[in-house]
Amino acid sequence: MKAQKWASILMTTVLATGVLTACGSKPNNNSTATNSPAASVAPVDPAKLSGTLSLWTFFDGTKGIATAFEKKYPNVKVDVKVFPGDQYQIKLLSALQSGKDVPDVLDLERSYVGKFIESPFLMDLAPIGAADLVKNYIPYVSELGKSSDGKIKAISDQSSPGGFWYLKENAKKYLGTDDSTQISEMVNSYDKIVELGKKVAKQSDGKVHLIANAGDLFDIASYNTQPFYLNGKLNIDPRWEKVYNSQKEIRTNNVDGKLPFMSAGWGNALNDGSVVLVAMPAWATFMIGNKDNKAVGKFGVAKTPEGFYNGGTFRAIYNKTANKDIAAEFIKFSASAEWQNADLLARGNMPALQSVYDANLDKYTAPLTGDQKVLQPYYAMMKSMPVIKSDKYSDSILSLWRKTAGQGITDNKSYANVVAAFQKEVKAAFPELQ
Repeated sequence: MKAQKWASILMTTVLATGVLTACGSKPNNNSTATNSPAASVAPVDPAKLSGTLSLWTFFDGTKGIATAFEKKYPNVKVDVKVFPGDQYQIKLLSALQSGKDVPDVLDLERSYVGKFIESPFLMDLAPIGAADLVKNYIPYVSELGKSSDGKIKAISDQSSPGGFWYLKENAKKYLGTDDSTQISEMVNSYDKIVELGKKVAKQSDGKVHLIANAGDLFDIASYNTQPFYLNGKLNIDPRWEKVYNSQKEIRTNNVDGKLPFMSAGWGNALNDGSVVLVAMPAWATFMIGNKDNKAVGKFGVAKTPEGFYNGGTFRAIYNKTANKDIAAEFIKFSASAEWQNADLLARGNMPALQSVYDANLDKYTAPLTGDQKVLQPYYAMMKSMPVIKSDKYSDSILSLWRKTAGQGITDNKSYANVVAAFQKEVKAAFPELQ
């Protein structure tokens, strides 16, 4: 994705944060909750449910669950509207504030779910048995859908784990093995990544890099550090200093290809082997060129130094919808093993339910990764991820840190200089924070 695109998303994120914060700070006539119990927790006879459900999303893949739901509930139509990701928040916020043309069910991306679940527009999902729906979830996934008062306001059907993807042939050439377990051990610390990256650069005369971008460490460290918003204040976890200095070493020693995530060059490197290990979420396999099945069995997945996840679609119900019964059944279906197992087998989307991981751990394989039991490295990392609550600020501030620290690495700035510049950026974007 080009820099201008990221800038556009960042501006949208910051703007939406400010507006939502304002919404939550004063009474709003549209905010009166109508959280009377919706559908029963008990199963509903599919033949007795009928009507049309409106659903807004930023993710084209949501059409898959809509189709599956219509198949199970033949008298229900799901009207899915897909909006461009960099426009979606503003479009959704405008509808919620005006109370006009608001969807019954709305999708929220992980990076901004916290802002919306703290707003007064979403239904408390307790009446539909939300606690039971997520009790077997990967812990961090269920926690992200809770508002600060502990109410479950949004539920995801994915865990969106990340790992180091590699071309097996390339790994054998530069790392001496294509075994996932061995490679995981070779890169299980930032220091090891630096040292191994130096060897790869030397072996290839600087033409091949161990990882795509020093910025990959942002993704890995993002949810293994304390939130940037803590107890009403800006909080900078001391661990970021170690991460930042490792990133500088990576850049200085030609360990990375300097290719931003999802850029054109990043995609090319993933396919042509000019980068050995690519930190990538499981859902990003569409970036792998597989025309005429030429990539089948060619890739492997290893663990990153710490587990990480990237993205994720959370689903919520508008609290004033007149369509609560269908909306509730849709959320329950999204959280079910029935759907998540089908989604894994059909599209390779990694589940949120531990039971679906457990059932497939030793048997699930995917075309691109051949006979590797690819759930295994993901599951071990996902279960160990810290449980962090969503909030209104942290992910927007993380975007500012990513921008400021990324520029600092490029300009070879000291950590102290980067922190000072970052604090200035945060103050400008969120003057209400201490």
